[in-house]
Amino acid sequence: MRRLQIPYIERLTARLAIGITLLVVVPLALGLYLLSRYEYEHTITARRAAAELENRMLEAALRHQMITRDSGLMADVLREVGRQPEVRRAMVLDHDGVIRLSSRESEVGARLSASSPTCLVCHTQAPEARPRSVILRDEGTDVLRSVLPISNRSECQRCHGAAQKLNGILILDVSLAPIQDQLRANINRMGMATTALALMLLLGVGVLVRHHILVRLIRLGRTARSIASGAISERAEVAGDDVIATLAKDFNSMADATSSLIGEVREREQRISGVLNSLDDGLIVLDKSFRIVAANRSISRRLCAYPEALRGRHCRDAIGHQLPCHDDDICPTARCLSTGLLQRAIYQVPASPDAEARVQEVYASPVFSDDGSVSQVVEVWRDITERVREEERLAEIERLSSLGVLASGLSHEVNTPLATTLACAESILDQLDQRDAATIGPDTLQAIRESAGIIRGQVLRCRTITDQFLRFARGIPPSIEPIDLPQVVIGIISLARPTAREAGIQLDLEDAGNVPLVVANTEVVQHVVLNLLVNAIESFAQPGGRIVLRFIVDADVRLQIRDTGCGIPPEVQRHLFEPFRTRKPRGTGLGLFLSRTFMRRFSGDVRLVDSVVGRGSCVEIVFSRSAHEAA
Repeated sequence: MRRLQIPYIERLTARLAIGITLLVVVPLALGLYLLSRYEYEHTITARRAAAELENRMLEAALRHQMITRDSGLMADVLREVGRQPEVRRAMVLDHDGVIRLSSRESEVGARLSASSPTCLVCHTQAPEARPRSVILRDEGTDVLRSVLPISNRSECQRCHGAAQKLNGILILDVSLAPIQDQLRANINRMGMATTALALMLLLGVGVLVRHHILVRLIRLGRTARSIASGAISERAEVAGDDVIATLAKDFNSMADATSSLIGEVREREQRISGVLNSLDDGLIVLDKSFRIVAANRSISRRLCAYPEALRGRHCRDAIGHQLPCHDDDICPTARCLSTGLLQRAIYQVPASPDAEARVQEVYASPVFSDDGSVSQVVEVWRDITERVREEERLAEIERLSSLGVLASGLSHEVNTPLATTLACAESILDQLDQRDAATIGPDTLQAIRESAGIIRGQVLRCRTITDQFLRFARGIPPSIEPIDLPQVVIGIISLARPTAREAGIQLDLEDAGNVPLVVANTEVVQHVVLNLLVNAIESFAQPGGRIVLRFIVDADVRLQIRDTGCGIPPEVQRHLFEPFRTRKPRGTGLGLFLSRTFMRRFSGDVRLVDSVVGRGSCVEIVFSRSAHEAA
């Protein structure tokens, strides 16, 4: 069965139709009501006048009857009047309310009580205020009752005497049903005419509104939806010179400006996308829920996925299977969202059957919204494997430079036990030459034994020194482990103390108790501490200075190295950690740069605390407490 198709009525059309209907029908209905009320009142007034006239005629007939003493004349007149369709009754009452004459013979002799509902309409008021006619409800019909008092005139006083003012009351009841029916019929005819007129007005106004307004607005809306769906070349039809035509022109101007702006935005987006996709570094934009908003081609190639496929995915689902960010308990993006500051992290990507081990450096930069909160985070992934290898090669060069500085002190430190060993060995030989083996006495054996013990101790001392030297001289393995920081520092101090002693510098370590373990690379820490100690030793222009190492444990673990050397000028402090900047004649300018670089891999740092020219400097090595506590 075919379903009935109900045409769709646009909301504006429906609202205009309802509004126009109300504007047309309500005034017409109100006018029809007022006109009907006016006609009804006018008809009632005319009927009252007619009833008054009839009463006067009846009064004249009654008076004529009294004068001629013709009792049947008035009865005939009342009966004739009662035969009229609209007349309910006509009757004459005496002073006591007894019906003396009536158009209804059955009512003659009946008495009307002043307390009856029909009589109370008039008798509730004073006699002088009583109306001559009144509309009342009698037997379910509206009746116009006309009341005419019959005055006791002089010609009537022969029979009624002169004591009474009235001889009786003439009452005429006229039914209003015919008038109401006629009025109702007139109202129906006027209502039909009004309805037809309203429909014609509504139809005409509707056609005009739809043709001149709605159809043009619908076309304008259709064009707007087409532009919104992507057809930015669509334009509205401009016809006429009215306000809608002006609106269409303004809309087209706005669409032209919008199209131009969209073109510029797309061009800029393409340029920005080209720039981002041309970067070697991987770039990912994350929202607060760690879902990928955008990604460039570099990171997409690493993840073997298109940028469009990465959008909307959680970063750990998209990246964690190839990059080891899921192994880090402290995500740089999470820290960036919580602090609103630039965060940095370094990840070691282990080797796989298809690729060698790589080192990734990640920068998480915040993107702020209008209210100042972090709305997004931009992550930049940079492969720093080659840079790390180059830094390691530079570290080897710097290590060799530091070894050259230590060589003098170490040679003096080794020469002393060697000289003692040589003297003891010569003493033993002299004693052996002077005596035969068979004649060696107990005293000589004791002297030889003591000399041999000294030789053994001095050789062990030389071995300890050379072991420390060789341990420092070997390469830096990439391992990270918990280390006992005071123990490592004590070993480096013993290695640097001969150089300090040769330069006439006192090297001291303050109380190193209650220092927690830190997570770092032992060889890196040795390199950084030794580099700073060598710099402190070389800062003295003459003997007699002092270098003090001190541990501070608070939010982080810090090792401060304070010297009383020549200090660092302010203009040099600004470039202190830049590579290839040095004031030493044999320096490489890489020591402080590499020291800071290595420490930042462990979320640590190397920084200058203070420095005064002529009074000394204080440099500290910072180990992040969060890093080693997380481990």
